Order: sequence, then structure tokens, then C-alpha cells
Amino acid sequence: MLDIPVTTVEQGVSDAEVAAANAQPGTTPPKRFGFFFWCCLGWLALIALVAIFAGMLHLDPPNAPYYTPIAVNAPPSFAHWLGTDDSSRDVLSRLVYGARVSLVIGLLGTAIGIGIGGSLGMFSAYVRGKIDAGLSFVMYIFLAFPAIIAVLCILEFWGHTESHIVVILGLFSVPFIYRVTRAATLACATKEYVTAARSQGATARRVLAKDIFPNVIPALIAYTVFTFGGIITTEGALGFLGQSVQIPISSWGNMIGEASGDLNATLVFILAPASALFLTLVALNYAGEQIRLRFDTSEQKL
Repeated sequence: MLDIPVTTVEQGVSDAEVAAANAQPGTTPPKRFGFFFWCCLGWLALIALVAIFAGMLHLDPPNAPYYTPIAVNAPPSFAHWLGTDDSSRDVLSRLVYGARVSLVIGLLGTAIGIGIGGSLGMFSAYVRGKIDAGLSFVMYIFLAFPAIIAVLCILEFWGHTESHIVVILGLFSVPFIYRVTRAATLACATKEYVTAARSQGATARRVLAKDIFPNVIPALIAYTVFTFGGIITTEGALGFLGQSVQIPISSWGNMIGEASGDLNATLVFILAPASALFLTLVALNYAGEQIRLRFDTSEQKL
């Protein structure tokens, strides 16, 4: 018997039902992103735009105190929407400029992790043998070592500059990206199209760039979002401990540490940086999880 597609003219059904009827058995349409996913993307876009265009928002200088007793730990007002801190500095201004510091550290650190960890992961999984075993052994050592302790020790001797923090956090994200990229590459390296390309004399560079890398991108994107969130969290922890960028430069972690050490701090000053960090991490983790589910990049299938 021939399979005749159902048409809307004959049956009067909707286009969605026709698509479902004509779909191949065992296939399911890709899961759509929900409303909360787009809310998370909207929040991330808002934070990014505010950080990029902070100089055009006509905010008070983030490090300029007002030197008036009445402005110390002032509550929110029309002049200072989120109040002031113990040094009479505008909390909203420091929150916006602190977002710039935290996001720059997260983005650049993640870029280092992708560039090094992604390249090593693909190369290691493709060549296999002793090179793969040696690189994997080194990465597992880094994964087993308590990263926060190593970061604190290195920063104490090297200096608490923004560039140093970016390099250190980026390097410590390499093993995580390496592991995910290597697993995704192993899953692709045994496919028929890769075997066919190699049998036709394609170079390793060509196979990695044309055949494997496009299939590794979904997994890499999904877990890169998690890495970005992890770096921001680590920077916030360093700032809370006073080991991030030096005060008076503002970051969300520095602001949380300053608020926790001030007994007279207003509730808004305490909650503002913590809420911004919390909402950003929730948005990143939820968006990353939805992307992972969308492209089916679960660790079990990698």
C-alpha cells in the first residue's frame, strides 16, 4: 500500500497536523525555547548593553565620593536611585560599571578556555594514542586540584589586576572545555563521513575544520555558557574575599564584600550586587541548559 500524504484540502486539518502526519516515524520536532528562555536572554542583553554603553548613561562617576555626611549610606532617592555606600558613592553607578568588569573577565576568560581547551580537545581526540592519553592525564590533574586555592595563591604573588585575573581564570577553565570538546570529537570521529574524508586523502586539518568542528559547535556553545557563568561566579567569590580587582575599581564581588563589611549599609546596597549576580547566573545556567537540550548535547550521548 502506498503512503499518501494527508492534505488540508481533503481533510480540512491544520498545517501542524499535516506536518505531523507526513513526518518520518520515530522523529520528533525540535523542542522550542520557552518564554522564560527569552526572558533570560533579555536580561543578559540588558546587562551587556548597560555595561557597553555605561559612559553614555549620564551616571555619576563610580569612584567619586560626595564628601558630605548626609550622603553616606543614603537610601534610594531621585538623585541616587539605589542610594549610596559608606564612601558616599552612587550604588547604581558602581553596579553598572561593576557589570562591565565582571562581564569582561567572564568573556575574555571563556575565550581563553575555548581557544586552548577546544583546540586541544579536538586534536587529542582525533590523533588518539599517547598524545591523547598524556593530555587527558594532565587535564584530569587540573580538574582534581582545588582551583580556587591555586587562583588565590597565584594572584597573591602575581598581582590583582584585571588582566591577571582573566588569564588565570581562563587557564583554569581549559580542562572543562577540553573534556567536553574531546567527548564531542570522539563521537564524531567514527562517523562515516569522517572515515570517507580520511580515505580520500583529506588532511587532518581539513577533517577537523570541515567535518568535525561544525558538529562540535552545539556542545561547545552549550557548555561555554556554563563556563562563562562559572568564571563570573569565581570572580565574585574573589571579590568578596578582597582578591579581585583592587578597590576603588568596582565589580559585583567587590560590592558584595564592601556591603557585608559595613554594619550601616542599606538593604538596597546589600541586595543590589547580589541580586544582579544571582539573576545573571540563573539566566546563564537556564539558557545553557535549554541550548544543551535543544541540540541534544547531553554528556551521556557525548
